[in-house]
Amino acid sequence: RPIDVEPCGGGAIIMGNVVAAWEAKEKDIDRGGTLYPFIDRDKVIGLNESKAGSAKNCIKPYDSRTDSKEFVRSADGDGELIIHIPFTVQVKLKSFSVIGGDEGSAPKAVKLWKNRDDIDFDTAEDIEPDQEFNLVVDADGSIEYPVKIHKFQGAASITMFFTGSHDDEETQINYIGLKGEGTKDKRQIVFATYEARALESDHKSLMDQHVSKSIQ
Repeated sequence: RPIDVEPCGGGAIIMGNVVAAWEAKEKDIDRGGTLYPFIDRDKVIGLNESKAGSAKNCIKPYDSRTDSKEFVRSADGDGELIIHIPFTVQVKLKSFSVIGGDEGSAPKAVKLWKNRDDIDFDTAEDIEPDQEFNLVVDADGSIEYPVKIHKFQGAASITMFFTGSHDDEETQINYIGLKGEGTKDKRQIVFATYEARALESDHKSLMDQHVSKSIQ
């Protein structure tokens, strides 16, 4: 079941309440630093992109997060979008943020999987996500969604399935920010097993399809 998450801002320092201030600081530290240096950006894959190879456009440094010139958008008339994000080392994901497009095209919900290279529009219906969220419109990336850290340790990749937008037929994503901790362990290939379909040609895999699902 998707959850609604309040913004992860540090609490205000209340005069005379040292404990509250310290707890707020601890929460801020616990969210970790940006994982951008550990993302293998050239290998980011999108399914149902309006322009093939554009998924990596939303993976950018934090300082460039509000630059809306580069983005990824779903195919015309279809708001579903899957983005597979591999890392160069194993990481511990702690939180994420998303900046969407204007005019209602910002994503309204997302499902997350760790180490599942096989997630596509068929398997996403059958495989339970590690966590899912309802998203709010966020123009500057100030809203962070904390994940269940125990489910996202040792992550070699994260797959995000945006199921639609707030008020548009298409979904546009300008920025995805991931926070957590990197490790010294190099990324290992993770083999996921799942029930085979009768016709292999009907299965749209992340490993071999980098174009819009609307193009057959």
